[in-house]
Amino acid sequence: MTARLRAISRRLERHVLARIAQSAFAAGAAWEIALQIPDHGRPFFAPIAAVIGLGAQRGRRGRQALEMIVGVVLGILVGAGLVAVAGTGAWQLVVATAVTSLLATAAAAPPLIRVQAAASAILVVALHQPGADVPLQRLVDALIGGGLAVILARFLFPVDPLELVRDEARTMRERIADALAEVATALETRDAEQARAALRLVDELDDRPLDEAVSLARDVVRKAPRRRALRRRLDALAVVWHELELTAIDARAVATGALRVLGEDTIPAAGLAAAVRAASDAVRTIEPAEARDAAERVRSNAAAVVATLGASVVIHGVIAVAEHALRAADAREEDRRIADELAARGLRRKAVSIGTRYTLSRR
Repeated sequence: MTARLRAISRRLERHVLARIAQSAFAAGAAWEIALQIPDHGRPFFAPIAAVIGLGAQRGRRGRQALEMIVGVVLGILVGAGLVAVAGTGAWQLVVATAVTSLLATAAAAPPLIRVQAAASAILVVALHQPGADVPLQRLVDALIGGGLAVILARFLFPVDPLELVRDEARTMRERIADALAEVATALETRDAEQARAALRLVDELDDRPLDEAVSLARDVVRKAPRRRALRRRLDALAVVWHELELTAIDARAVATGALRVLGEDTIPAAGLAAAVRAASDAVRTIEPAEARDAAERVRSNAAAVVATLGASVVIHGVIAVAEHALRAADAREEDRRIADELAARGLRRKAVSIGTRYTLSRR
């Protein structure tokens, strides 16, 4: 029961609850705004458009809202044109769906544009009534709901691009560190099967989510005005994430070398397992001083090992891991320096603003 409650708690983290609240607010606001338009009927699609626009994963909400609007416009144009030429009916629905899907697919449009285009064309054809203006109403609803979603996602509550990438990096860092710790234990216990399990853990690593998160974060700092100040910090931390991807490559060399060591007749040197465990610590920590201490332990333990063929592979791998950790530590310190600089600049602006208001109030 406790584990289930913890799982539910993780699903309802603060940023998730904030997004739910934003979607709920946008739905109500879109409905009320659309109702103010004379002779607009019941604007059911305006709140739906707002929720669809804000329903994307973090960092993609503004883009999804724009894609939805594009899809609606395409569908309305096709549906209205078809109704004007051929009227309504079953075969018109077939044609409307096919044409919008073909056009969107030929333009390499994202799935949301294709779906919204087809759905809008179907609604225009199916709900057409002489004298009614269904296409215009649906377009206005899409603009209201989608516009609200863009304002909330891009201007008022843009995602934190640094946290967006940190989530993926944290997962990858822990998995690499766990795999290296398994290798160290395998060397200590001379357990080849455990070393193979560690190698499988490394092989299962996938850096694509991290690459996608970095790309998405760069898009956020370019397009969200409130996040542009974080561009320098993102550039600094991009070094950390690049070094993490390289660490995954060298972790595989460490696990492969450990298997070779365990296949040799000699007993693995105690310093070899200690070097691998120190490398695991260097990967796991995010504190620059701790990472440097762990990297130094990697070097000192590796230097004491009499290198066989397999041990040489392990030593080369853990030293490379330590180098990546050192470069990541330097980048983290640069990030903190930039963060302090931005905070100081913000305090100076606030002080100037307060001083200006005080001077004006005395006049």
